[in-house]
Amino acid sequence: MFDDMAANSGSGGSDGRTRTFSLRLTEAEHTKIREIATRMETSEASVIRYAIRSMLNRVAPLYDPGASGYSLIPVFVECGAELTSYFNLDVSRLEKIINRDVRKTNRKVDSDDLVLLSMSGLGEPQVHAKLRELKDDGVELGDVPQTLRSYFYEKYIYQTNLEETGD
Repeated sequence: MFDDMAANSGSGGSDGRTRTFSLRLTEAEHTKIREIATRMETSEASVIRYAIRSMLNRVAPLYDPGASGYSLIPVFVECGAELTSYFNLDVSRLEKIINRDVRKTNRKVDSDDLVLLSMSGLGEPQVHAKLRELKDDGVELGDVPQTLRSYFYEKYIYQTNLEETGD
């Protein structure tokens, strides 16, 4: 958990200066960071900054106030299992996160698909069953991650772009 200590350090917000945070890690996490730092011949702080920047890049649409609906699908397709399990995201929370402030109904993610996203952290058999329910063609058990990715990208990203451009 981060404890903002910037009030004590006198650092500003978005003016490019750095801020200091207190971070609690388990001994196992700290050992992994130390080992990576040793192997990379860098500091532990550099490893932590890299991890934070890497995560922020992966979930970038989540900190874009204008992103909603289907524009958030790539984040949840690529990181969904991690996000849903770590943050305990259920369908109602995903509805608030993804469909909040959606002005066009064609930009809204369907309820069944929110259920599918919330299940992505459960494991392949559960996701497989839900995918079979939603898709017309068959879904092989070994193909679940790729089929899930294809399902969402075809339905919300590629198909939607064609509809908006009039192709």
